[in-house]
Amino acid sequence: MSLREDLASSGATVVEEANGGYRVTPPSIASLGRAVAVVRAWKQPLRVRGSSDAPVHAPPHGVLLDLGSLDRIAAVDGPTGIARVEAGCSVAALEAAARRAGCTLGPLLPSVRAGSVGAWLAGPTRGERGIPGSRRETAALNVSAVLADGRIAESRAAPRSATGPDLDHLALGGGGRLAVVAAAWIRLFPVAPALAGSWACRDLETAVAGMQRLCHDRLAPARARIVTGADSTRLAAAWEGLETAPIDLERAGRTLAELGLAPDGDQGANRWVRENAAGHPIEVDARWASLRGWSQQGELQLLGLHAGGAFATLALPEARGAEECAALARAAGARVIAPRRMRDAGPSWEAMGAGAVWKRLVEALGVEEAAS
Repeated sequence: MSLREDLASSGATVVEEANGGYRVTPPSIASLGRAVAVVRAWKQPLRVRGSSDAPVHAPPHGVLLDLGSLDRIAAVDGPTGIARVEAGCSVAALEAAARRAGCTLGPLLPSVRAGSVGAWLAGPTRGERGIPGSRRETAALNVSAVLADGRIAESRAAPRSATGPDLDHLALGGGGRLAVVAAAWIRLFPVAPALAGSWACRDLETAVAGMQRLCHDRLAPARARIVTGADSTRLAAAWEGLETAPIDLERAGRTLAELGLAPDGDQGANRWVRENAAGHPIEVDARWASLRGWSQQGELQLLGLHAGGAFATLALPEARGAEECAALARAAGARVIAPRRMRDAGPSWEAMGAGAVWKRLVEALGVEEAAS
């Protein structure tokens, strides 16, 4: 039996691509499990794509799993703030359903909003976002994933500190290499009004230092924007919550005043902080030191702020392209996560001192040795 015939026996639609690879579209999670088992048994490269994800082709003589048919939102419970969704569903569709229930996924990077839930969870952000207390955690309460032998495993919905290593560590951020995310329970936030303030700053370093200080004081905003030029630097930040936002804004204002930031009284700060970046922005996952050292002329939009750093959208003036922006970000120590063609790989297992463990894991799961 050929690989194509074996894949077709899983119940999925199989289309051969020009490079000899196959695009496989499973109609159900059970079919997805069977298809994964076939690919792993044949020891072929495997890639995954969901609804709204950027175009991805099958690797040469390998398989692209198209999860576009696995886009069902099984449940959205507004009172508990939990949604059950299949991995192929677009993040935009899930956000729309959550809004109808009085909830939201919260502030997310543009690349996340434009893709699928599976790409969000398995991609470089690992489904993480900022939560109250100046921390960052994954949005997934638990994950259903297909293992290399086709079995479908589901992690427990329990606090991280109580469970230790589990299935999530194979699926979140793994890009489908070790386990393919099939569905997840997603934690939602209640929709709440936002309140923003804006400040004039000496320079970029002062503005970023102000955000870092707020995070250390557990006053992290939901989002922030910094625009800096030759003559001036401006910071805006927004907090969410009917009762908490005014309190947090007032406390943050006092802290920023101690650092020399002066409020500019802009009544349109709530709108300005949400405006899209101009030029050719990139997205990074960066520590605070990297953000302070990026560029003295440009724009930063910060999301997922926590004590150690933030996700950020970085943009230079229009005449300077995304390549230069990415080069400056890397020179400052930030990791580029979007656009996909510029994405930096995370730290290797060898660099973390776990190369031997990785090799044993690859052999046990039957996945390809080298990422392409």
